[in-house]
Amino acid sequence: TKKSEFKFDDISRNPIFDVALSNVNVFQPSDVNLGLPASLAPDANDARVLFYLKSKTPSPTGVFSGKGFWTANNASIPIYLPGEMMLIKAECLARQDKVGEAITELNKVLTKTAAGDAYGVGAALPAYAGAQTKEAVLDEIYRNRCIELFMSGLKLEDSRRFGRIANPTTLTERNRDHYPYPFNERDNNPNTPIDPTF
Repeated sequence: TKKSEFKFDDISRNPIFDVALSNVNVFQPSDVNLGLPASLAPDANDARVLFYLKSKTPSPTGVFSGKGFWTANNASIPIYLPGEMMLIKAECLARQDKVGEAITELNKVLTKTAAGDAYGVGAALPAYAGAQTKEAVLDEIYRNRCIELFMSGLKLEDSRRFGRIANPTTLTERNRDHYPYPFNERDNNPNTPIDPTF
């Protein structure tokens, strides 16, 4: 029920709106799956998809327009989401082989409605009915972290922590583990190592 936010205005602008979503030519979500592969795609009834996207149907030019917490220069950005805390608990429990308790925490996220969340982020889905194994529950937690925390900047670390494989030939999930060193670093430091491989 509590909020903790970064506040912005027209002088100190919401950075994600300012550099990404304010102009459709710069950046927009890649698809209705929020960048997840088909095996982890959001449920068709997941209400969080329309929290983060303006529509599940692309524009005539094939663009999916984003929204979420990045709708205006003065839109606040949460420091954390209540669902994130529940998913952290679920992951900790699952990694300790407490699968039943992990599912209880996961269900708090899955069944949460927009009205029941301080920021209006709710999946409004039925409780988890998948396999009661550590691996299956961790996959479901990863899926829900990617959806609940869409565009929060946490996906790369989540992807590494959950052992998701980078694939340089596709654009699903992530295309590499490390990025090349910036030219300004290479130009100013002769000791810069060679760029990491894909």
